[in-house]
Amino acid sequence: MRLVDRPVPLRRLRKADQKPPMPAILEPLAKSARKRHAKRHAHPGVAIEIEKVTEHGYRLASPHSDTEAWQAMVCDALGTRSEATALTFLYGLTKLCEQNWHPDDKNGGGEWVPDECELNMILNMVSGIKPKNEMQAALAAQMVAVHMMAMKVSAKCLTTYQCADSRMLAVASKLARTFAIQTETLAKLQGRRTTRQKITVRYEKHEHKHVHMHRGVEENGRQPHAAMEGRLGSHGRLAALPGSDEDAEPVPVASRKRKARLQDARRSAGHRSADGGC
Repeated sequence: MRLVDRPVPLRRLRKADQKPPMPAILEPLAKSARKRHAKRHAHPGVAIEIEKVTEHGYRLASPHSDTEAWQAMVCDALGTRSEATALTFLYGLTKLCEQNWHPDDKNGGGEWVPDECELNMILNMVSGIKPKNEMQAALAAQMVAVHMMAMKVSAKCLTTYQCADSRMLAVASKLARTFAIQTETLAKLQGRRTTRQKITVRYEKHEHKHVHMHRGVEENGRQPHAAMEGRLGSHGRLAALPGSDEDAEPVPVASRKRKARLQDARRSAGHRSADGGC
């Protein structure tokens, strides 16, 4: 059990005339709730009769006198026309319910029977999905089973002190994801839109052009290290960097003979420098 810091006061059973009246602020909400409640989809319901006529020791029957109408409503709720299929489907749903022991006072012993309230809840959940055929009804029943497992595992995790079992937490998370996947699958089967978004990533090629500037002059094509027009001064030398001394000599460069022996790696055929060298 969950540990609490202080005891919770218990409310004893009281009759309706002993309870305080409904607050006035809730009266319009109750009126609207009654209208919506009357418009909701009605479920057929099911009753469990305990008698020694079947292998189960009990049989599923109509909760009212019109058995034929009840059978038609159950078939419609399970998306099938076959009464045998609907009855077999109902007996399969009883395996998901809590089993209660029903003693036999006359002959001794007793029978394990499914909880009637829980069976009605499961049937209402399946019929609330409004399956159109048997396959959709089967998927709806699996969704109910996954939901019930998730609730029981989550309750076990919440009532365990400090939640020490990590495996149980992982199972609860997987059940929640499974229920979400089943919901999307059912929506696709019923032709409804799903909430999952599809993101498409496209890769486009872009050209990047790098422009190198040398003292304000563009490079000669793609030859940043080759000799370029306009870089040599009137004396066949590189122009000096601007400075405060205008009469200063530029940095000396190699002579024409030595320069002729140097190979320009980026010089193309037929290209000549400004001083006529090769």
